[in-house]
Amino acid sequence: MKSKKWLISLGLAVVLVVAFAIPACTGEPTEYWHTPGGEKISFEISAITGPYNDIALMVTEDLQDFGLDVTVRTIDSTTFYEYLYDPASGGMEAFVVSEDPSPDPWSDWIWMMMGDPETWGAGWNPTYWSSETYDELFQQNYFAPNLSAKQEILFEMQEILATEVPVIYMVRENVITVMRIDNWENWFNELGGPCTWINEYAIREVTPVDDATQLNIGTTVLMSNLNLDQDVLSYTNAGCLYLMVVYESLVGYPKVDEATLESNPESAYDFIPKLATAYEWDYEDDGTGGQNQILRIDLREGVTWSDGENFTADDVVYTLKYVTSRWGNSRPVNWTAVEEGGGEEILPEHMLATKTGDYQVEFRYVQDYHQNEGFFPSAFMWEEIAPEHVFGPAGNGTYEGWQEDPLTWDGEYIGTGPYKVKEWEVDEYLLLERFDDYWGDGVEGWGLPAAQQVLWKMYSDVGQMWLALEAGEIDTTMGFGAPFAKYDLYMANEDLLVEIMPDLSVNNLGFNLHPTAGYEPLQDLALREAIAAAIDKDNIVEIAFGGYAEVASSWVYNESPNLNPSLPNNEYDLTEAESILLAAGYTKHS
Repeated sequence: MKSKKWLISLGLAVVLVVAFAIPACTGEPTEYWHTPGGEKISFEISAITGPYNDIALMVTEDLQDFGLDVTVRTIDSTTFYEYLYDPASGGMEAFVVSEDPSPDPWSDWIWMMMGDPETWGAGWNPTYWSSETYDELFQQNYFAPNLSAKQEILFEMQEILATEVPVIYMVRENVITVMRIDNWENWFNELGGPCTWINEYAIREVTPVDDATQLNIGTTVLMSNLNLDQDVLSYTNAGCLYLMVVYESLVGYPKVDEATLESNPESAYDFIPKLATAYEWDYEDDGTGGQNQILRIDLREGVTWSDGENFTADDVVYTLKYVTSRWGNSRPVNWTAVEEGGGEEILPEHMLATKTGDYQVEFRYVQDYHQNEGFFPSAFMWEEIAPEHVFGPAGNGTYEGWQEDPLTWDGEYIGTGPYKVKEWEVDEYLLLERFDDYWGDGVEGWGLPAAQQVLWKMYSDVGQMWLALEAGEIDTTMGFGAPFAKYDLYMANEDLLVEIMPDLSVNNLGFNLHPTAGYEPLQDLALREAIAAAIDKDNIVEIAFGGYAEVASSWVYNESPNLNPSLPNNEYDLTEAESILLAAGYTKHS
């Protein structure tokens, strides 16, 4: 899943309040570092408000104290993210940002973010760094034959990133999650908190106290459209949850609470049947001496769309061919045909999806693109199935029609999930009502949710949102942690359940390494290595986050067995930083 969840990150950024004042820089250095060519090293770190800006300020203080002329530029989020994924624009020299890897194994997508910016990493890679070795490992990671092989590959990929330092991993926050228990109980809390983009279970499993019927959730960001336009919806918590509970995918996201992952780490690989109920792998000769790998999927029978039409294999084939993203190693694509056609566009006929029965489909993977049979391909966890009878040629319009201008779509939002859209006001609220004919009613693991209605209410001010929670107007927040300063207050309130959970986001300092649009001195590895050694990440944890964070060294979470324990450039060491620059010919003077 392409996670540019900048709106989620923005929400977290504005809600977190530093426990202590960010200390001001100790004053202008009397001596600055200069490149071997005599150029004074001077660059900007861009960030949006909130913890990103706090991190940028503390990094700047460290680097100024070390003798680098670094300043912070705080810019609006829209401009920031326009620049971030277009390093050729030259809009930023360095930046502080976060990404949400999600737990293993579904964090595979995150490694694409450092892929070749001209191919796999195009539109993803915010640094423009590239490495042929890394790209080869990136491919191998997708097709690793087993989890042990996958771990070895991930160890090497992490070492390359830590050695070449296109980004410096900083901290992973903890979030203070708050849920009211006077109206609803049995909250399911997990990494990142309730109602994050991976946690639909909080909505599905919560139960009422007394006669509560409507679950109210506060947010500062709602999606801009509801039209299964995944490139927009997947940028927000609300959009991801909307896709999960109104539309649905073939399989569900596994529960990833800390206790489960600690007792059974491989539970993250579990097959969670949703619209698919079973699958098997098979092989056939491809006629050229190779083999096609076949993924045969049995679909759930008795599922109806919210307009009463039956869900069938036609919907799955249509979605894969016309609706979902074409690119990605988990897609059953005839890559030979794509390459023979110039490799510029994947057409519907290139997608090897076949209906083999009303409730069975087969995906074919050509030689050299076979999938890891250890778990169901993760792409289909994120790709919600679209109703062919609505968006196809026989429906009210074509996919291409509403994709071009989704806000003009005037049809209904038809899904197979437990909720359907009742009311929606852009930038105000989204009200869902329960779909009482939902297939999950009585099905183990799913069931019909207790909340008859779910309201996602948008607040323009995060302080107002927390006041609304305190007053009982909302029951929890969507992807938000409470301000540190309110922890004791909330813990003393018997109507609130307060828990501290590790966040999904990993904050990092990245560099624009575009050869013409980046800051040229940062192209030098020695300078990036020295910067990595000159930043006191432990101090950032304590000061910027009041201790509610942990130092990060990778996009792999600290609790994951896939974290390489021997990564370079992780330690704060000013002596080492100075040695690196002196050995590379840098000088320090006024």
